[in-house]
Amino acid sequence: MPDSTLETIKAANADLIRKILDLAIVVAPYSAAVPTSFTSGASSTLQSLATDYKPIGWTDKDDGATWSRDLDVSETTSHGSSEPTRRDVNSDVTGFQMTAQQTSKLVLELTQNIDLTGVTPTATTGEIGWNKPVAPATRYYRLIAIGRDGAGTDTIYVIKVLPRAMISDIGDETWSDTDALTYPLTWTATPDPTLGYAVRTVLAGPGVKSRLVSMGFPAAT
Repeated sequence: MPDSTLETIKAANADLIRKILDLAIVVAPYSAAVPTSFTSGASSTLQSLATDYKPIGWTDKDDGATWSRDLDVSETTSHGSSEPTRRDVNSDVTGFQMTAQQTSKLVLELTQNIDLTGVTPTATTGEIGWNKPVAPATRYYRLIAIGRDGAGTDTIYVIKVLPRAMISDIGDETWSDTDALTYPLTWTATPDPTLGYAVRTVLAGPGVKSRLVSMGFPAAT
């Protein structure tokens, strides 16, 4: 027989369990404007992004999109205490790992750490080529990842904005006749000095609007 008191304390609500059923990742130059909102109207419809934001396209489903947190904590120990008596967070760095599957100009620029704007195809053959930079530069981008759960009037968007993201690691490029050619990328969020943050998280869509109270937030009025 269920323990009603325990169930009340537990306050379990399966309706608040989320999955990311679809995903879009877009990247823009660091000079691009960062959206102040992502949905509009009473129906909380997802808005289009400015043309500065270019899509990475298909990403590997098995690898998914992984958000990591690297906390550096310093501890103070004291005589007479078996546990640290003080802990201080020195740094809290967010990382984002994803694997691009499309061989596009944008993905190649990201994985090669180069601006391919000046690359023009050979007139007759359409051949293109470029050289790996001898002295690679640190490049910063605007990155927005939009995950979707639900559908229709129950759609929920889980959005993360990295206003000053850099590529901190590039995975191996494997040539195989069994697996697709992919481009694993690891991004690191760094604070934007103008906006004052490194990561912004947004929950939006009609499915969020209808669940605000059950999530513990005030209702939209």
